[in-house]
Amino acid sequence: MEYVYKNVELWGKTLLTINFTDDSNIGLGNLLNLYGDSITLDDILIKIELVLSGQSDLEEIGNERSFAEIKKENTEISDLFEGLIDDDSLNPTIIIPTEKFKDIIVDFKAEIAKKQG
Repeated sequence: MEYVYKNVELWGKTLLTINFTDDSNIGLGNLLNLYGDSITLDDILIKIELVLSGQSDLEEIGNERSFAEIKKENTEISDLFEGLIDDDSLNPTIIIPTEKFKDIIVDFKAEIAKKQG
């Protein structure tokens, strides 16, 4: 799974985004580019750690478009508009190893910190 970081202008600020080179991962990008959302990357990491540590079998988190079901082995990211809009307009469902999901978030946070610092 390949991705690149890009700066975007939003609300008069330059913000770093993560963009996946394969369009089938658009839902993952939507979940992680959280500017203006009520959740943070740290919120997602907390949920992942609860599952990986065995404190929870399943954690769920989402934003206005993407929803993640986090389990020990894999995380499934789906489109919250499923059942509401035509299937051809939905973001594809993604299944990613939970450890890989965590690594992507940790890397993205480190890149954000580098750009801010």
